Amino acid sequence: MAIENRFVQNDNKNAVCYYRYSSSAQRDVSIEQQKEEAIKFCKAHGYHIIKEYSDRAVSGTREDRAGFQQMLYEIDRLKPGYLVVWKGDRLSRDRYVAAMAKKKLMEAGVLIEYVAESMPDNPEDRVLIEGIEEVIAHHFILQHAKNVKRGMRYNAENALYNGRKIWGYTGKVNQRYEIDDINGPLVQRAFLDYANGKPMVQIANELNQAGHRTVRGGLFSEKSLWHTFHNRSYIGEYKWGDIIIPDGFPRLVSDEVFLKVQKMLEKNKHAGRGAARKLHPEDGIEFWLTGHLYCGKCGSEMSGTSGTSSTGKVFYYYSCIGHKKKICKKKSIRKERIEAIITDVFNDFLNDMSLKVMAAEYVYEYYQREHAGDACYAKSIQNNIKDIDSKLANIMKAIEAGIFNETTQARMNELQEQRALLADELVVEKNRQQYALKPEHVIKYLESYVGDMNDSSLRARVLSLLVDKIYLYDDKVVVNCFFSEDAREIRFHEFDEHMANIEKITTMLDSVDENSGTIPKSLEKLMQGLEDGNNWTETDGRNEPNFFG
Repeated sequence: MAIENRFVQNDNKNAVCYYRYSSSAQRDVSIEQQKEEAIKFCKAHGYHIIKEYSDRAVSGTREDRAGFQQMLYEIDRLKPGYLVVWKGDRLSRDRYVAAMAKKKLMEAGVLIEYVAESMPDNPEDRVLIEGIEEVIAHHFILQHAKNVKRGMRYNAENALYNGRKIWGYTGKVNQRYEIDDINGPLVQRAFLDYANGKPMVQIANELNQAGHRTVRGGLFSEKSLWHTFHNRSYIGEYKWGDIIIPDGFPRLVSDEVFLKVQKMLEKNKHAGRGAARKLHPEDGIEFWLTGHLYCGKCGSEMSGTSGTSSTGKVFYYYSCIGHKKKICKKKSIRKERIEAIITDVFNDFLNDMSLKVMAAEYVYEYYQREHAGDACYAKSIQNNIKDIDSKLANIMKAIEAGIFNETTQARMNELQEQRALLADELVVEKNRQQYALKPEHVIKYLESYVGDMNDSSLRARVLSLLVDKIYLYDDKVVVNCFFSEDAREIRFHEFDEHMANIEKITTMLDSVDENSGTIPKSLEKLMQGLEDGNNWTETDGRNEPNFFG
């Protein structure tokens, strides 16, 4: 039996209406216009509207539209005689989805009426015309998608705005991205804060408290900032699919700051690896070099491991991850040995005034470069305050005109609170600029680090402040510092000799007669040897005396 002969329409004049438009950026007939015309149509034909469904800014190719699915779900219960839509493509632009929906409606006894399209009364002709309309709609959406992709690819090849909103930038159709005067400096400050060790959650809280919002209008969170700190647009890279343009964006962040932020992100990603840092927390065994110690042969990270001897004694080691994967032949090293060497190096760092001066100069130069645009940040705060003042002025005009309610009061209170926070932030920023960093401040700060390197909190601060990476070889260890391009190289046999001499000196001093106050000649000779000896080198071949002395 033919399909049209099986259709039995519900015997009533009840109608449901369905409205849809694809996007606020397209020129589809609005929901309100469709509704207005549908009401006129129903009134002219004597139909009684019992329910209306709509989907705003949803593509007709999608089957998971909320209003569309609700209408199909409820149609069996409501049993109307008619479904009124603006055009066939409002129901769906995908002919397969349209066929499914029409089958469902047919089985429910519902006849589709089109407000803006004329359909013949003859069932055979109606099926033909509807089929043609469905094919045309399907062809349109395929062609439209192709045209859109072509247009977006052209935009990408020319680094033009493609509809993607990015915090810190503004975009206009057929134009390149530009730096947002208000949010651009906020992006720069967020990168600097995180690079300098401020927790991500604290940065997010400060932005939210100051009244700033994401490009979607939501609150900042660790997740949103995580995406921000990984976004290479801020160093000028424009990326769209397989298209990459190095200078497609105006730069907001320097390569140096961006790289430091990436290192911080990588470090913090692994910071919670309890198994790697503390194999036996109940025994207080902490592998504090985890995340800083790397294999000199393959470059892999070295992590903590342990082994038990035949007597049951537990030994702790740092082992190359590449060795565990059988791609590297680097041997493990005893935990106590490598940590003793690095602890001694730290003590030397913090007691060497020349190193403190070098670090101070490096930090000061970096500070000068990165804070050259601080005036822009203060200007950004001032622009925010000016914008809030304008909004408050508009609210006051509305109040003077007699428009005052709870919503008006709440909005005014919110803006006044944001203004107070921004005013405080502006005062802090101006004070910070007034008391700018100087090299002597850095030296004084470094002196606060001098202490017992067996103190875990102090040791962690020194690692974070001074050390980039430590590379371990079979015969030496190389320490790379943030403030120096020269890597510090410590050979194991030299360190062993140094420690042996220190032990001899300690033993001899203990044996000195306190009353006589005389120092044995053997001790004088040993101490003179330490002063004259070269106990460490730099990787570029230059020697400096007394690294351990």
